Amino acid sequence: MNWFVTESPRPAWIARRSYAPWLVIATVCFGAFMGQLDASIVTLAFPAMSAHFGADPEWISLSYLITLVALLVPMGRIADRIGRKIVYIYGFALFTAASVACVYAPGFDALIAARIAQAVGAAMLQANSVALVTTAVAPEKRRKALGVQAAAQATGLAAGPLLGGFLTEHYGWQAVFAINVPIGVVAMVAGHYLLPRTKTARDKGKPSWRVLPGLIGVLLTYAALFAPMTLLPFTMKQPLAHIGLTVAALPLGFAIAATLLSRPGIWTGAIITATALVLPVPQPLQLIVAGIGLGIIAPACTKMVMSALPEGSAGVGSGLVNVARGLGTALGVAVATLLIHTFQ
Repeated sequence: MNWFVTESPRPAWIARRSYAPWLVIATVCFGAFMGQLDASIVTLAFPAMSAHFGADPEWISLSYLITLVALLVPMGRIADRIGRKIVYIYGFALFTAASVACVYAPGFDALIAARIAQAVGAAMLQANSVALVTTAVAPEKRRKALGVQAAAQATGLAAGPLLGGFLTEHYGWQAVFAINVPIGVVAMVAGHYLLPRTKTARDKGKPSWRVLPGLIGVLLTYAALFAPMTLLPFTMKQPLAHIGLTVAALPLGFAIAATLLSRPGIWTGAIITATALVLPVPQPLQLIVAGIGLGIIAPACTKMVMSALPEGSAGVGSGLVNVARGLGTALGVAVATLLIHTFQ
């Protein structure tokens, strides 16, 4: 039973490959995609879940986000000490099992409990994601690697509204949770074979104030992503499929920029985002341009945070980055919810 509580090595033939670090990043992208897919896919199912349970839908999202944010840094510290690989794989297992519980939730309280369990699993994933990327590649390649990881998150955000509208309309709100199960099973197998052992001697260095500007940038970026994604399904009067396409334009632009634009800096991204707000173009195109600006800002801010920390504290740094993402997401949802209640 020792295999159950210790990290297993990668097969030697995988570890020797020159592209082995990118296999690590690909595996991490499963978690990045799955976490953001789950966060965004439920937004188009909110009205259906609200009607089914007769309860305020924002708690379906906020219970998840509050739990996630509270656990990210502790999970990062635990992973730094016992191994990021084992915490990451168990995070997939818990998240997948909790998704099944969401599908079969008999009442609103049970659904919220399952969402909290999902958040615990997501914290185990997200507290390790950035750390696994930054320790897998050479420093000069980290900006590109973090961009790929951020793009996987944005792809999950973009896929969420598209799948959420389609699945809710044709199969019911339960389907938005069921889709996590096959992704989780594949990701657990990939993690076992492709992630290296990660337990290291922990550096004595502690996070400094140098991480603060990057964390604020990450927070504001994700608030700007999630506010319109939450607001639009309640304000647009088109069919769900059309709403999903429009909402997906924002994270789609984010994914394009995070993957392809590794040189522009934070200020360039901010100018592009601000410009998008005044462009006299159709709304989907406006959202794509805004997403491109945000997709430039997020990886640059993440690299700023991780560069300020010693490698042995990468899990803590990863947790801090994802705390900022979670707080930004919660802020975006809260602002959008306030606007919905104010003007409806």
